[in-house]
Amino acid sequence: MPCQQRAVVIRAAVAALALGIAIGADAAVGHALARRGAERAEREASVCAEEAAANASARAARSAGAGRPSLGEDAGTVGCTGGLR
Repeated sequence: MPCQQRAVVIRAAVAALALGIAIGADAAVGHALARRGAERAEREASVCAEEAAANASARAARSAGAGRPSLGEDAGTVGCTGGLR
């Protein structure tokens, strides 16, 4: 009987160790994905800011001395349109 109990205890310890490793790996992967997502958002924000600046300068050049462009013209959107590329 003591051998069976020892085998059960060893199996339980191995299962607990495997569970601990799986949870640790999951946390590491989650942090890596979060960091990658933050870096991607930063890059996209930079591209969006550059695009907004280009759109603003194009609108300013188009309106020249006349002020604002007429409503019939393509006023476009300010900045990025968002969404996935």
